[in-house]
Amino acid sequence: MKMAAGAATIIISRAGSAIFEIASWGVPSILIPFTESNADHSKKNAFSYARAGACSVVEEVNMTANILNSEIERITGDKEVYETMAKNAKAFSRPDAAMKIATALVEVALSHEK
Repeated sequence: MKMAAGAATIIISRAGSAIFEIASWGVPSILIPFTESNADHSKKNAFSYARAGACSVVEEVNMTANILNSEIERITGDKEVYETMAKNAKAFSRPDAAMKIATALVEVALSHEK
């Protein structure tokens, strides 16, 4: 998937946990939150990422071919918008997150060894 993202100009995705992979790739995106997600997390995550300036959000109820095409053209057709979204995506990324989580888990496990 990472190789495909490297060739992509823009990513169109559901707004699940893939947001964090998309951010690490530094590719502007259009996210479509799940209409029915647990505690509305999909929408919350999508709009959080959008507030960071890394993506555009189109809610499923509003999704039409014209709206999607318009957003793709808006993002890819304006070099400044595109580069800003790419930069903001990278800034949103936390490449050391897995190591921090693993370290915390090992610390918890070791604390129970005593």
